[in-house]
Amino acid sequence: MECKYICKFLCAYLDEELSLEKAEVINEHLSWCNSCREELEIQLVLKSLVHERFGYVKAPDSLLISVISELEHAEEYRESGIQALDLIRWGTHVAQLYKDKEDLKEVLVPYISMGLEQNEMCMWITCCISEEEVKESLKSNISNIQNYIDKGQLRIISYKDWYLKNGCFDCQCTLESSFHISKQAISCGYSGIRITGDSAWLDESNWSNFMKYENQVNASMNGQKILILCTYVENRCSHDHITDVINTHKYVLSKAEDSWMIKRTC
Repeated sequence: MECKYICKFLCAYLDEELSLEKAEVINEHLSWCNSCREELEIQLVLKSLVHERFGYVKAPDSLLISVISELEHAEEYRESGIQALDLIRWGTHVAQLYKDKEDLKEVLVPYISMGLEQNEMCMWITCCISEEEVKESLKSNISNIQNYIDKGQLRIISYKDWYLKNGCFDCQCTLESSFHISKQAISCGYSGIRITGDSAWLDESNWSNFMKYENQVNASMNGQKILILCTYVENRCSHDHITDVINTHKYVLSKAEDSWMIKRTC
């Protein structure tokens, strides 16, 4: 695995929060990677300093009550795979504003990889990159990617076959397809489903209808074991379009100075 993927889990590794299998993968990587061992040492020092300086601070009772409440719903949270986002709850609708293919893959590869690792059915609806590019990109995290495709856990679908099944975008048809495949995932023994769909095919003529679909997704996702990440080409979105994206997603990811930033909108 790449160092940037390993580094995301070093904190959890130090706190012994990882599964035995994942901890063994990190142990093996640390046995030969000097840079990751150095990063681990830095995190050890930081952890020690935090404990030394803040260990005596007593948390308010209200925080304890809040934490206990959240722990009661722990099974509803999933690791997103996206460093800026971390844990997200089932039923979460996220957007990514991207500039090019590399931006797209930088977020979607760990997002989909994490879903596969967590026994979720995953669906990548493509537009600006091909099925082969998706496979090659995912191989950087998961070597046996074809196995997931062969057993149906990973589905790579063109936007034409998902959003434009009948030659034009049908809001209700697309929504029904999303929740049909969600039920199918549960019946097949998966924990749930995570979907990512690229909107690069959109133009002004169908923008309004697509935003209607995004709003209906929000109204329908509550209580569903489904995660959706919609991707938008940032330099093709007007100011009004970006406002629409913000208003129809709980979180919006955008890049600033080579780092992914997240805006929580509700």
